Amino acid sequence: MPIEKITCVQFDGEFPDFCYRLIMPDYGMPLIGTMLAHAGYDVRIYLEHIQPAEPARIADSDLLCLSTLNAGADKTFRFARDVRQRLGIPIVIGGTQATYFPEACLEHCDYVVLGEGDETIVELVDTLARGGDVAQVAGIAYRDGDRIRRTRPRPGPTKLDIIPNFDLIAGYRRLTWLDLLVQRRKTRLVPMQSSRGCPYHCTFCIVNTMFASGYRKRDIDAVVRDLKDKRRYGRHVMFVDNEFAAQRTYTKRLLRRLIDERLDFDFGVFARVEIAKDDELLDLMRRAGISYVYQGYESVQPETLMAYDKRQTLEQMVFAIEKLQRYGFDILGSFVLGADTDTLETIRRTVAFIIERNLASAYLWPIWGHFPEERAGYQTIIPWWRSIFRGWAYCDGHHVTHFPRLMRPSQLQRGLIDAYRAMYAPARIVAALRRGRWKDARWKIGNGWVWRDIEPGPRAYVAFLEELEDGLYDAEDRLREDVLIERVRRDPRWAFQAGNRAVETVGVSPLELPLAGKRNITCLPPNLGRA
Repeated sequence: MPIEKITCVQFDGEFPDFCYRLIMPDYGMPLIGTMLAHAGYDVRIYLEHIQPAEPARIADSDLLCLSTLNAGADKTFRFARDVRQRLGIPIVIGGTQATYFPEACLEHCDYVVLGEGDETIVELVDTLARGGDVAQVAGIAYRDGDRIRRTRPRPGPTKLDIIPNFDLIAGYRRLTWLDLLVQRRKTRLVPMQSSRGCPYHCTFCIVNTMFASGYRKRDIDAVVRDLKDKRRYGRHVMFVDNEFAAQRTYTKRLLRRLIDERLDFDFGVFARVEIAKDDELLDLMRRAGISYVYQGYESVQPETLMAYDKRQTLEQMVFAIEKLQRYGFDILGSFVLGADTDTLETIRRTVAFIIERNLASAYLWPIWGHFPEERAGYQTIIPWWRSIFRGWAYCDGHHVTHFPRLMRPSQLQRGLIDAYRAMYAPARIVAALRRGRWKDARWKIGNGWVWRDIEPGPRAYVAFLEELEDGLYDAEDRLREDVLIERVRRDPRWAFQAGNRAVETVGVSPLELPLAGKRNITCLPPNLGRA
């Protein structure tokens, strides 16, 4: 079939999150669109938070590409159903949602791209355009009659030199102060990538599935060309690498090059606590223009850190915070709560740690452990019968989606709400100002402002959790798992079973409910997937 015009669309989640006031394209969709444009197709990209898709362009398209995270899946599916009914053009879905749950996506599209889609999407579209056999395209899933087929896996690309063309994004341009005020946006961040994947294997994290080919660095010349190309869009850049400094020799060469180029960017990076051991690295980071570091601390509880296979200690976290603050970095900390070793006291200790250590900002995420991981035999790190699924919109990192073992889900949800109120309270802003930490105060003001928009969703959700948990916990707020199993056996309405659907297409028997009182996996097994 002839394919000339391709439209790419990505939707936000249905609830506000900490990014919803940002103007920041995800890195993946512009890259996919650029590769299709290089292959000769007429491509237009629509990112909902920048500009909604134009009906006339959709109607004139020969193929639709969609990408989605879990929280935006329902929006994506509704849009795909409408396009399919009205136009009947081929629809392709990629992204995290498609990689883990292709069965759900294939109810609304024709093809799913699994994992890294850089090379897959071009081969798939070329194959469709010439009427070829899609079964020969590696890295996809599609429906064949009543069956869903997955083709052979495709390794991720080894060369990451393509410069994403942001001119393909409808409405994306350098904004004036008036634009920012009218759109009520907090700031613009330009995404940049110097590596893919992560050399670590934290149990709660999906990076090693999404980037199964491992940790790869980008050519430094390509990074510099990309940065020079993006300078016209602004000077605030976020390196979206999962681990910016995993290969320090490379990172130092990159930083020296950035210093020599004098590009005048303000950078943020994700980096582990190990960077604090290398003074030369920290000095180069500051000289290159890196002003803030996002660090995944995940827990203040040693047992939980071990369960997460985080390979860091509380003492190392404290050392890193003190060292980075001496170098003048703003520190953004991330914490994942709700593991089997966590209690309400864990939440209180986490908040106290954040305040005591004067973090510029912190983000607390209730664990979402429902991805069926191949390295765990396609089991989820939280047993599916302990899941809570009210819809994809609630899988956004702000709503509790499981029954914790040592506290009720409503207690965890309330604890998270109270934590954000405490972290971004006026007293915390005043304390930062008294220390002379103006940027810390700005982080707290901005995130406190955004949290006011986020909070109504989780707060309204508490009543649902209270009704759902009734009768499932004892007087000490410990989960009565045998009672939960019997309830799910009778009525699995709120249990998340998409993982069971996913294993069907890889030839693994669906996971069964255990006998009452007997568990076949734990919430966060230590050393999951390690040799």
